[in-house]
Amino acid sequence: MLNHTPADILAAGPDAIAAAFGLTTRNPHPLADELTTAPLSRLAYAAGLAIRPQQPHENDRVVMARGMQSSDFAGLLASASTTLANRRFTAVAEHRAFCATLECRDFKPTEIATTDVDGELPEVGDLHQIALGRVLVGNGATAQLRTFARVLRASRQLIVNDNAGMLADAVENLGTAAARTEAREVYAALESNPTMDDGELAFHADHGNIIASALDGTSLGQGMAALRTMTLVGGNQADLSAAHLVVAADLELAARKLIHEAGLQITVTATGRLATGRWYLLPSHEAAPTIATLRLKGSTQPVLIESWQEHEFDGSSMRARCDTGAVLVARTLIRGGV
Repeated sequence: MLNHTPADILAAGPDAIAAAFGLTTRNPHPLADELTTAPLSRLAYAAGLAIRPQQPHENDRVVMARGMQSSDFAGLLASASTTLANRRFTAVAEHRAFCATLECRDFKPTEIATTDVDGELPEVGDLHQIALGRVLVGNGATAQLRTFARVLRASRQLIVNDNAGMLADAVENLGTAAARTEAREVYAALESNPTMDDGELAFHADHGNIIASALDGTSLGQGMAALRTMTLVGGNQADLSAAHLVVAADLELAARKLIHEAGLQITVTATGRLATGRWYLLPSHEAAPTIATLRLKGSTQPVLIESWQEHEFDGSSMRARCDTGAVLVARTLIRGGV
């Protein structure tokens, strides 16, 4: 069944599976092209041979079955699957356009604080003493990273029949599920109107960040003005530009039309996870973070797919994991709607 050593075939495995999943690789392994017609079955066979040479009483499918349970084969599937799932995650996670990212060292509750300085920079003349300033901390919140996971099984029949397309579809659906899970956390954080560490609600008329009006040109203008004039914890005026308009599903067309006709440089994000008529106006997260997603320190991708041992399952198993969460970190955003 193989014209090359098992080690050579397995070395070509990452590029072969990537190609079968529709992923582009630079400088693919020379043998990867030879595996494109039957990548899953041939790699499972090679993994089985790497464990133990084929015995006289064993047919090819017995060797494949042995390989399917191996860490070599599962690792090959997991590597390509991680890339594919994260590509889909990126395409689906529209909420990340307006979210900052916060790193958590572990899964324990993490204190998040909003900081400001006490005033603007004073002018300093030659040989004049530079005045001391203070960093003020306030409006904090507590965040906690959580793990969301699901096991994906590739059956023996799927592997033997080389249904790489079916497996790729399942992996992409995991990426979609992870993005939707994180989006759920983000919109829940917005809608919950949490109590901040100062004991006051995130959204309240006293903070000037609520506009109890339907979305139209007038209310949008009020929101833009409020972002400019609201007061920060250090007493400074925020003077923030509106960068993102996040709206409930029923407002999407009206919001896009409103922004287009006004010629504003504001990105519209619509979702079915907000209450009917709800809208939020946010500054750029690079200028003033307001809502943030969480990630584990050191992680580089939102979705990790790894091999998962299930000795009673006839095939190969993987576990998709997404460590995420969301937290409202500041009051410098506007909540609108009636």
